[in-house]
Amino acid sequence: MSESLGWEAIAAVDQLLEDRPDKVGHDFSAATRRLATWRDALVQRQRHSPARRDNSALERVNAAISVILGGQFPLGRVPWPEIARVRQQLHELLRDEVDQPAAPTGTSAETTRS
Repeated sequence: MSESLGWEAIAAVDQLLEDRPDKVGHDFSAATRRLATWRDALVQRQRHSPARRDNSALERVNAAISVILGGQFPLGRVPWPEIARVRQQLHELLRDEVDQPAAPTGTSAETTRS
């Protein structure tokens, strides 16, 4: 469930990046709402099966919300490069969750090399 919410959140950030509004607008609000919904699903998932990966995902989505809110209410220019970077990080987060849903932490070939 949280995967589909994640893709919806990324789509909202994509729309924000495409429109690049000069002022507070519905694109920022939509992205914030989608990210908050994803975060809430991650919190529920963590409550039902605590795992380090869940905590990391939650931290990354919370950081993304902060960046989007910083763009919605900037002190200067809207930080488009940071918003684009956070979009990429969210995409990587979802890709990692889809590619390795059942792999326990610390079992990859990279972590076992000597």
